[in-house]
Amino acid sequence: MNAGYVRLSRDDDKRNYVSIENQKLIINQYAAEHGSVIDRWYEDDGVSGYIFDRPGFGQLMADLNRDIDTVYVKDFSRLGRHNAKVLLLLDEFQERGKHLVVIDDNYDSMNSSDDTIGIKTWFNERYIKDTSKKIRRAIGAKQKEGTLVTQPPLGYHRNAKDKRILEIAPKEAEYVKMIFELYISGYGYRKIANYLTDQGIPTPSMLLHRRETGQRCLSRRTIAIKWSDGMVKALLNNDFYIGTLRLKKRARNTVHGKDKRVPEEEQYIFENHHPAIIDKATFLLVQELKEKRNRTNYRGSRGQWSRKDIPNPFGSCLFCKDCKSKLTPIKRKTSDTERKYYICTTYNTKGKRYCAKAHLIEEHDLMEDVLNYIKLCRNALYETISAYDLEYFEKGKKSSEEKQQELQSVMEEKKSQLKLLLKMRLAQRVNDLSISTENEVLISEAYETLQNDLISQIHGLEIQIKELKAASLESPNVKDKFNNALDVADQIIAKGTLDRRDIELLIDRVDVDENGMPEITLKYGLSNLISYCPASEMNRRENTIIAIVMKLIMEDKRRYTSAKYLSERLTSLGFKKTKHSILPYIELMKELGILKDTDNSQKPYDIVKSREEIAALTNNFLPNLPVEITSRQLSNNYLHCEESDRWYARDGV
Repeated sequence: MNAGYVRLSRDDDKRNYVSIENQKLIINQYAAEHGSVIDRWYEDDGVSGYIFDRPGFGQLMADLNRDIDTVYVKDFSRLGRHNAKVLLLLDEFQERGKHLVVIDDNYDSMNSSDDTIGIKTWFNERYIKDTSKKIRRAIGAKQKEGTLVTQPPLGYHRNAKDKRILEIAPKEAEYVKMIFELYISGYGYRKIANYLTDQGIPTPSMLLHRRETGQRCLSRRTIAIKWSDGMVKALLNNDFYIGTLRLKKRARNTVHGKDKRVPEEEQYIFENHHPAIIDKATFLLVQELKEKRNRTNYRGSRGQWSRKDIPNPFGSCLFCKDCKSKLTPIKRKTSDTERKYYICTTYNTKGKRYCAKAHLIEEHDLMEDVLNYIKLCRNALYETISAYDLEYFEKGKKSSEEKQQELQSVMEEKKSQLKLLLKMRLAQRVNDLSISTENEVLISEAYETLQNDLISQIHGLEIQIKELKAASLESPNVKDKFNNALDVADQIIAKGTLDRRDIELLIDRVDVDENGMPEITLKYGLSNLISYCPASEMNRRENTIIAIVMKLIMEDKRRYTSAKYLSERLTSLGFKKTKHSILPYIELMKELGILKDTDNSQKPYDIVKSREEIAALTNNFLPNLPVEITSRQLSNNYLHCEESDRWYARDGV
């Protein structure tokens, strides 16, 4: 059976179709002139000849073992443009005893005596390599200037009149913002992908196909009907969404080879190139979260996601102080209440043998502690920014530049020594070899050692200069970070609570001790500005309440008081309305000798001590407390939160 093989590497519709037909016509005419007929055709339209993994060609080679005896092609370039592979293919035809006829190159495998075949196939390969080189050079020039027109990612489209202008696609931009919001809220790549698929949100390839179809463009792209982890990860990694155009991210070393990632310093980066969908603070937060989750083996938060109520807001930053494992979020529902708390994962899963205590902390208590800490840090942060002296960093920057210049001078001197050494090596080698050729190895080794030593010194100096440059670039950003932290703190204080975004922006980690007391570490170095101990803070609050009760007794001019009176006054100051909550404080007042029981239920407690004596006792709980300060002023100035009892942290769940 006779077969014809035709190939064209360009898909150019009608012109390609005619070219394929011309090849068939030439082969048919040649076969007819030699008394043969083409029984079967094999075709590869739009496939490069440099690769041999082609559908039509692969089928031809498979059928060669069955019923094909003779194969006709127009010329060697149709078979392929890879010199070595084409020559091996010719040998394979001869070994199989198959007849290959290459019409324009006058080749017949049954009668081959042409010594120029290797030159012809080499020329075909050089042609495609030269073409590839020219294309890469042209693309590289456009990349360097930032004028290369590429397919924009999800969320953008090109202006219909001027393709160089990128515009935001509003609906697609909402999808992008949603993905970033989901990730910050605690979702992982897979959970985000599943959520987008369940919500019927189209994938990037689906949207691109719709766009191309709407523009009446022929699209042969593979369309993904479901979101994948890789799609979500690539989108979150793409700084295109903050207005940065990054070109030459990948490149290939050979024709049709695999793309390899290009180092960032070799890429072409153009900031503020187009409108941003995501602000830089959000983008940097996501990059930080990705690194943090990889480091802590984070697997996403559980529960059903909703826009305003994100489950387990502290899930990514809570750790057991003793065993260093993460804390597991737990939610317990009763008939009328819902309890949310965090507990040591090791204790919860393996028991007391592996971690002795539960390290349990209620979510509302933790929220309260963090808010108080932020309020304290906020004032210290404001003072730090006010006293911040940029001249200090300018001096440091100047010192860094001087060091760079010094190292640069030393490096230039080493390079001059290296050049001189190379000249001396060449001259000395000629001179010494003319006298004693047997010393050639010793001479070479001596110069080689000196040369390698200088090269190592130069390389070390280059690394030092690079590190100094990187450090000098970071210094001016310190005040920006402080201001950003201050803005976040002000927003949190205004809201009176924290959501997942606030926590990820401001909190580095929280270590919970065996008593359920958190050690909070904030970002931006804020934790170094002020020390905070929740246990001490609880004592301070308790002492403040005791002092307020004393002040209320001092302000009671009737010389007697009651639980009802004290309870109502505390309620008016913002405390919970309960009569029983005042009773422990009344018992304490009795122990201190301030109050005394009576037999009159209308006047249950006599005020025994004088105003001056009570004021003196008040200083035992709040030292240096002014005598003239009122109970209301005291509550406004010293008391920020309601009292808290953490019995559960001591005894376990």
